[in-house]
Amino acid sequence: MTFPIIEREAMRVAYTASIGDPSASDAFQRLEQVVPLKGNRFFATFDSHTQEYRACVALKPGQSGACYGLPEGVLAGGKYAQAKLSGPFAEIVAKIAPTFIQMRREHGRDPTRLPIEFYKRSSEILLYLPVLA
Repeated sequence: MTFPIIEREAMRVAYTASIGDPSASDAFQRLEQVVPLKGNRFFATFDSHTQEYRACVALKPGQSGACYGLPEGVLAGGKYAQAKLSGPFAEIVAKIAPTFIQMRREHGRDPTRLPIEFYKRSSEILLYLPVLA
């Protein structure tokens, strides 16, 4: 499988966080309690060093995390390898970690930025692996 390289702009987000295995995290559940699903874009990051998993919502211009009672962060911009996963949600989620492993084999990884998951719809997730310029 070939993973194209794309350029992403930095993006402000509000987030909930948990520590440990992302598959056991309640971060998205907590995020969805305060952020409407309709009209918002959802992302996730996982820092393998700190074990912090963040469920994120993109902030619109002029909006702050305070409107949801959440902290703010930034999804870093730059060059990323991209993969598209589609199908039933449970099957897609099971493919996230193995796909990131394949992407790292093909492109390496910029260790200064975190991989990003974009939950485009319930049947499609886009993965972004930061790569060196």
